[in-house]
Amino acid sequence: MKPIRLAIADDYAVFRDGLKAILSGDETVEVVAEADNGAELLEQLARVEVDVIFMDLKMPVMGGMEATRKVRELYPHIKVLVISMYEDQRFITHLVEIGANGYLLKNAEPDDIRMAILAVMENGYFFNEPIDNRLL
Repeated sequence: MKPIRLAIADDYAVFRDGLKAILSGDETVEVVAEADNGAELLEQLARVEVDVIFMDLKMPVMGGMEATRKVRELYPHIKVLVISMYEDQRFITHLVEIGANGYLLKNAEPDDIRMAILAVMENGYFFNEPIDNRLL
């Protein structure tokens, strides 16, 4: 089975490196692209095949909301998992409305991160329990 091809869009290299370290032992996932803003992510998506994007919201040049809208327009098959510190239900609902397939808090456990990637590929969406309960 082919690994899930993952892109990480976050302006903090330390966070990207941490995600890569968490996923490094997982043979079902392969990090194929990294970007520190949405514009750079879109440039990479034109060259690299990606299944799932971990998308931060607060990034310079082009933030995660605008990048999510553009990914949805240009690459509707790519799943977008937003990863952020914001917990406001209206904010999360808006992200779903613009096309995010899931939402994780940045303090998520490594197992939750893996579960989110697999769930979004299998079901088309993922929301961790505190977020899911608020949306319901």
